[in-house]
Amino acid sequence: LIDNNNNNNPSYPPMLVTTSTRDDRVHPGHARKMVKKLWDLGGNNRPVYYYENIEGGHGGAADAKQSAFMTALAYDFMWDTLCRGIKSE
Repeated sequence: LIDNNNNNNPSYPPMLVTTSTRDDRVHPGHARKMVKKLWDLGGNNRPVYYYENIEGGHGGAADAKQSAFMTALAYDFMWDTLCRGIKSE
């Protein structure tokens, strides 16, 4: 995704990055730094969205309600990304 040797024109698709503040396996700082780097490189023409759940753990959700929200967030992002530019009649 990021070519450290030639980052003048990075090319990557729209992204949704999710993490949990309480992840005890992968520190959320990794996701934060990656999103910041992508924002800095891509500007506004390549959307990168970030969501950090303050509960949960490595799975990203603490209960069924949060799990359903995370799933809905991912599906909504996918739908908007795939259908961008398609006009309904």
